[in-house]
Amino acid sequence: MAAVRQSYGRVLTKRNLVQRFYEVFMHSSPEIERKFAKTDFTKQYELLERSLTMSILYPQGNIIAKQAIGKIRESHSRKNLNIEPRLYHLWLDSLIKVLAELDPEFNPQLDKHWRKMMSVTLDYIKEGY
Repeated sequence: MAAVRQSYGRVLTKRNLVQRFYEVFMHSSPEIERKFAKTDFTKQYELLERSLTMSILYPQGNIIAKQAIGKIRESHSRKNLNIEPRLYHLWLDSLIKVLAELDPEFNPQLDKHWRKMMSVTLDYIKEGY
């Protein structure tokens, strides 16, 4: 969806999207903080930047995005990182909060577009749990 891609382009120029996302996400639940206790955040920031791009491309059927999101699905399954499906709403809510802060054109309609697009990707990841 063009509106989501344009919004993402606007927030990428802010240079603090990923850092701000993790500030918000870490405060969303003590459980989230525990899951990331031993995380190398320099590496994690890079991973999130790439995965956000792939998450936007995945619902459009992009082959590279399908492969990338497939790897995330596997790494987040109960066999690996054990990220329970019930936690993904915290991730999405944190992302939306930061987008609303950083995108000067963010509005309720854009919120719906982001949630709809990201839900396709997140539902696929959760199904792999």
